[in-house]
Amino acid sequence: MRGGWEELIAAQLEEVHLAQQFRHRVVYDAPSATALRGPDGAALVSFASNDYLGLSRDPRVVQAAMAALDHHGAGAGSARLVAGTRPVHEALERALAAWKQTDAALVFPSGYAANLGVLGALGGAGVRILSDELNHASIIDGARLARGEVAIYRHLDLGHLAELLAEREPPVLVVSELVFSMDGDRAPLAALAQLCRRHGAALVLDEAHAVLEEPFPEGSLEGLELVRVGTLSKSLGSLGGFVAGRAETVALIENRARSYIFTTALSPADAAAAARAVQIVDSPEGEALRARLRGHIGALREGHPSPIVPIVLGSEENALTASAELARRGLYVPAIRPPTVPPGSSRLRISLSAAHGERDVAALRDALEDLGIGGINPRRPAPPPRRRPVLVAVVGTATDVGKTFVAEELIASLRSSGLRVGARKPLQSYAPDGSVTDARRLATASGEEEGAVCPPEWSYELPLAPPIAASLLGRAAPGREEVARWLEGSLSGGAAPVHDVVVVELVGGLASPHTADGDGLDLLALIAPDEVLLVAHAGLGTLNDIGLATAALQWRLPGVRRRVLLNRFDEGDRTQAENLRWLREAGRLEVTAGDRAGRTELYEAIRSSLG
Repeated sequence: MRGGWEELIAAQLEEVHLAQQFRHRVVYDAPSATALRGPDGAALVSFASNDYLGLSRDPRVVQAAMAALDHHGAGAGSARLVAGTRPVHEALERALAAWKQTDAALVFPSGYAANLGVLGALGGAGVRILSDELNHASIIDGARLARGEVAIYRHLDLGHLAELLAEREPPVLVVSELVFSMDGDRAPLAALAQLCRRHGAALVLDEAHAVLEEPFPEGSLEGLELVRVGTLSKSLGSLGGFVAGRAETVALIENRARSYIFTTALSPADAAAAARAVQIVDSPEGEALRARLRGHIGALREGHPSPIVPIVLGSEENALTASAELARRGLYVPAIRPPTVPPGSSRLRISLSAAHGERDVAALRDALEDLGIGGINPRRPAPPPRRRPVLVAVVGTATDVGKTFVAEELIASLRSSGLRVGARKPLQSYAPDGSVTDARRLATASGEEEGAVCPPEWSYELPLAPPIAASLLGRAAPGREEVARWLEGSLSGGAAPVHDVVVVELVGGLASPHTADGDGLDLLALIAPDEVLLVAHAGLGTLNDIGLATAALQWRLPGVRRRVLLNRFDEGDRTQAENLRWLREAGRLEVTAGDRAGRTELYEAIRSSLG
């Protein structure tokens, strides 16, 4: 009988099944930040990830993790206060404290452990803990494990919270999420902080989902004991959690938090990845990612404060059916059921990311409307039908790899098959007066005027990146939106476009500045080409160059076909031959040897793919 446990476990499992709350793991491959591939091989666009800015796949973040692996190994090997602290942990904590504008920060192995540790350290005997009723499970468990008295206030009901605060003299600790994980709603921070300050209560604020950062209102934190809890696994794309606050408060947590003291330290690779991600998030690039994310949110639900967009459907069956129907359309939106949410509030929980494309979000919005599911913006009227020519972007790993030569040959090859082919080089540099510019060479290949290929005002005679050349010449460099609008306008042909295909060549390498506010990748993301041909040199260093470039392209242009050409390829050169083999076999890339025969075969393959 095994003590009756077989019957007990079987009965409880039956209860779970009958309530339609049984869960099981499904193994997904994840080829990009927003793509999943299920066990049956079906491709899905994922709206389930908390990787809100897509940084888990950022090449710089990945490279930081790999460097830490090489130097420190896979694990820290010990608790932080024993022998597990590495320089990368302290560097991360300094970066987090600067980002959150606090005296100090402390890293935990997970956000769950951070909440357990903070509440256990600060919510001891004699302390009253006041917790929002919809707080995350880690806060609920942390409050239960703390030795203080716990009271629950109604969700975001500051009147009820004020009543509870008035019942008791300090010490009182108020704990709330800033953005709530199931509804995506936001706590009224200024009013919450003012209420805590008035009653002398400390405030523990879980900012795990608050990716759309807003500055704290001026003066709202003065005289307030504030502990900020965050995660490394969402907007930072890594793994772990942290607390940030006054130096003395953080020191107490480090010496009292059992979930910090009695566990092995965060892996050095995760710490290094998070530290690099903080640099990106706390920069103009981070603000650009947040702006893109805000645009996606607005496309689904105007005015919503977070990338978590819930659609409450009531019963477990309704939520499961809707999720399955979306999956059949190639969209993965998980069904969330009790006990994660209260009974009768099962829902679809949409998680948006800056890594999503506008087409992904539009497809989801249209699918939800087709299913008759409310709570989203109504579908906008479709614009008049207009065909755009196929865009093939020719880009390089550097400035001297022969992109223009390849673009010329590709244009000639496509035209020889009867296609109407245009050429565009939106910006160019090193174009002295009277010289044969890249734009003129492309115009000759396509049979167009040079001014149609590159606007004269965006042609610079200095051999520098366009915005740098513009600055030295005393001219204003265009922004990427302006360049993208010019390109779109130059291709406009109503329902019958002038070209079947347009070859667009960029300048320099992908990370080279192209416009006043972006590099080649930024411009490519706006142009949205149908194919990308990456031209690279074939010798030493090309494995690194191509690896970084293709990873960046996959991150910014998921799903777009990428081909690689090793230009000026010499099959008799052993290094070049081994590079080609490695890229094809280990890198699993679509790579062509750039000798004459290889280039001819590549151009024919591109023509065939265009239909």
